[in-house]
Amino acid sequence: MRKILGRRTGHVLLAVPLGLLAALAAAYFVFTGPADLETYPNAATSPYRLPYPAGKTRLCVQSNRGIVSHQKGERFAYDFAMPEESEVCAAREGEVVAVVQHHDGHGYRWPNNKVVVRHDDGTLGAYLHIRKDGSLVAEGDRVARGQAIALSGHVGNSMLPHLHFHVSDPARGETVPVSFADVARHRGVPRMFCRYTSGNAPTP
Repeated sequence: MRKILGRRTGHVLLAVPLGLLAALAAAYFVFTGPADLETYPNAATSPYRLPYPAGKTRLCVQSNRGIVSHQKGERFAYDFAMPEESEVCAAREGEVVAVVQHHDGHGYRWPNNKVVVRHDDGTLGAYLHIRKDGSLVAEGDRVARGQAIALSGHVGNSMLPHLHFHVSDPARGETVPVSFADVARHRGVPRMFCRYTSGNAPTP
C-alpha cells in the first residue's frame, strides 16, 4: 500500500494495489462459501426460497464458512442484511416449533430471538435476530412457504441489522447444506457480498 495525501481535505488515503485486491478476492472465494457444491441439493428442485418477500433484493453479508462465524456446526448458515422491521418469510413450509421474542439489544453472546420451523422431512429452519415481540406466528402454527412469519431486527450476537437463516438436522445437531430455487447464479448457493432478489411469493 502507498499513502496519498488528499489535496482538499488533508486526509490520508490508502491506495490498494490492484494485485492485492485480486489476491483478496481470490482468497475470499477459496476460503469462504461452499467447500464442495456437490454436497448441496439441486437448486432447480430445491423446496427452499430466499427468506424474504418476492421482489426484495438483499445483500448476503455472510455465507457458508463465513469470516466472522458460520464455522463447524454452523458452516451452512446465511446472513442477509435488512432494515429492522423488514418482513421475514418462511423459506419452506412447515410447523412452528419454537418462538423466542422477548429479548432486546445486541452484543457479544447477547441472548437471541428466533422462530424455528420444522419441515416435513424433520429438518429445522431457524430464523434469528428478529426484533423484540417481532414474531408473527405462534408455536403449533402451520406456515406456508412465502408467508410472513417475523419482523427482522438487530438482537443477539449481531453486528448489524440482519437475518440469520440456517437449516439443521436435529439428529446430528448441526446445519445442513441448502440451496435456493430462486437464486439463479452460484448454483443456488448465495455468496457473501452478493445481492439476491427473492422469488418467494406466498404459495396458494
